[in-house]
Amino acid sequence: MALQFLGNLFEQLLSTRPGKKITVVGATSGDTGSSAIHGLRGKKGVECFIMYPEGRTSRTQELQMISVTDPNIHNISLRGTFDDCQATVKACFNDHKFNKEIGIAAVNSINWARILAQMVYYVHAYLRVVPAGSAGQKVSFSVPTGNFGDILAGFYSKQMGLPVEQLIVATNRNDILHRFFSKNGDYTLAKEGVAETLTPSMDIGVSSNFERFLFHMGDNDASQMKTLMDNFEATGALTPPDSLVEASRFHMDSAAVADNEVLETISDVYKRGDGYVLDPHSAIGVAAARKQRPAGSTTPMICLACAHWAKFPDANQAALGKEASSTLVVPEPLASLHQLETRVSSQPYDVPTVQAFIKETLTKRGSL
Repeated sequence: MALQFLGNLFEQLLSTRPGKKITVVGATSGDTGSSAIHGLRGKKGVECFIMYPEGRTSRTQELQMISVTDPNIHNISLRGTFDDCQATVKACFNDHKFNKEIGIAAVNSINWARILAQMVYYVHAYLRVVPAGSAGQKVSFSVPTGNFGDILAGFYSKQMGLPVEQLIVATNRNDILHRFFSKNGDYTLAKEGVAETLTPSMDIGVSSNFERFLFHMGDNDASQMKTLMDNFEATGALTPPDSLVEASRFHMDSAAVADNEVLETISDVYKRGDGYVLDPHSAIGVAAARKQRPAGSTTPMICLACAHWAKFPDANQAALGKEASSTLVVPEPLASLHQLETRVSSQPYDVPTVQAFIKETLTKRGSL
């Protein structure tokens, strides 16, 4: 939803500036890449390059991206992790000569306009759950979290006055965010790197939007934020002051969910919910809500759903068993993705090489 808004916003703004073009460079851990691609395909004045970690998405997630062969869409399978993809995007933005030359723009959650659109989810959900005439009744949200964009939109909605009791940061075993909230600000890179899990879209070691949240928790002190992030980039550890951690924990709770808990949650909801099937990421939101919802609470808990179960057949079978999973009917257009033509370029995790590919592609397209 948010990326449909953003794609149309780009096209509308460009229509008011004759001759102006932009090059979107984005990174995805799985789902948001296809959302960006479908939101930008065919948009006038927009060239779109999306990087995803080669071999670290489900096949259906990959096909949703590489089967879009519109001339302005360019998929890059990067031989590295999502963090490597994201680091490449940031390097492209920070290379001011390259940035200016290609007219770079962001599309995923590092773009403020996407977070602006995501705020609508929370207000819409609130109005669906709270009965008319009950304005002021609180609700809670559990948000499967990778890059921290969606839950940041929830935080902004709360700041604007939405009656929110709990915001739960739900993570997988890549738990740097959970460690921050549960272990007095321990925001340290995992020595073993980013682990591969049943929830590839959340296999992220560093969450870009978390920096925005910390900025607000530190009273919008830019110099403090720069010192903290410079130290993090140099050492892999954040070392936040106690006051910042305390302010953060006032607004959010967290939980980490292991793969076995994901499977148990999918199975449990399927058995209890008349055959409703959670995808693994959405299951993390449900499992985290169960862990963090106070005993006896009557406040409605809304778990944000992230994707469709059909993208993750291996998880379905592991959770439900071969017999039950075989009865699930994959809907269109997912069922026919494997029949479509595909286009993708495999590139190494090397910023100059990726930049050269982007410039070469733009030149061929007459967009440079």
